[in-house]
Amino acid sequence: MSVETPEFDQLLLMMQSDPVGFETYRKQLCEDLISAAPEDYQRRLRGIQFQIDMEREKAPTPMASCVKISQMMHESFHKLSGALNELLETEGDAQLISRDIIEDVNKVDGKSAKIVPFQLTTSES
Repeated sequence: MSVETPEFDQLLLMMQSDPVGFETYRKQLCEDLISAAPEDYQRRLRGIQFQIDMEREKAPTPMASCVKISQMMHESFHKLSGALNELLETEGDAQLISRDIIEDVNKVDGKSAKIVPFQLTTSES
């Protein structure tokens, strides 16, 4: 799905001059994107969007909401990288499966990429 969005300056002007219209536009873009996703993913995407909207509502400032949403993304990425590393470190069939997955990902759209396993890090607090 390719959506033509206005330039940043136009969005800023829209937000400043018509915050309600801007919010309606933002919500519609999010809904359009979720609706364009495969049906199997839509419920989960709506759940994630709900969490994002609640964090935006709770935050005292736009910057605070941005920081919180960024933290949410980093936590999710950390869980994903941990799961991938665990799969890559497993011996036997799972490791063969993970190699097959990596090979398939590397071949998507005829483009090649090298997937590098993340190093497990522990933070001592």
